[in-house]
Amino acid sequence: MAVAPTRFDPGFRIDYLSVDHADCRKIQRANRTRWTGFTLVEMLVVLLVVGIGLGLVTLSAGHDEAALLRQESERLRSALEHAAQLAQWRHVPLSWEADANGYRFASPARDGTWTDETDPTLAPHPLPPNVRMRVTDASGVVAPLHLLMRPSGRNDPYAIAIESPSGAWTIAGDPLNRVRAARSR
Repeated sequence: MAVAPTRFDPGFRIDYLSVDHADCRKIQRANRTRWTGFTLVEMLVVLLVVGIGLGLVTLSAGHDEAALLRQESERLRSALEHAAQLAQWRHVPLSWEADANGYRFASPARDGTWTDETDPTLAPHPLPPNVRMRVTDASGVVAPLHLLMRPSGRNDPYAIAIESPSGAWTIAGDPLNRVRAARSR
């Protein structure tokens, strides 16, 4: 008696014209894979689409005013610290001046006038809308929006308040040129 070839035998061939419906079901069940789920590529595509969507939502939300105020205070803090160190290094005084539109650093020219600083960190900087500045001296008295960074490194203590409707930050400098920024209460 001859044994019928199975589908795993090399000589097995299905003649689809002579296969009935029941045999087709057996072949389909045999060809099914047992693994179900998502492939790694599908998971990466989903993560990519979700990441792009979150990025677009974040960008469309706009800037947070409190974060912008913190960023401005940190920028001014580091610029003031840099200016004090630069004044000592160059052996030339540097001036910080502010008005309603922004602030700038200046150094003395040979003819006795003050010119805007060319260092990128100390370049004139405009303030964002709704942001105001106020300077106080060591005794807490409101002072003009002007500071002098001396070449000796012995500067007067100061406090600069940066205020907006979303909050306020205080930038304080001591006689040893340590400058710190803190959220005001």
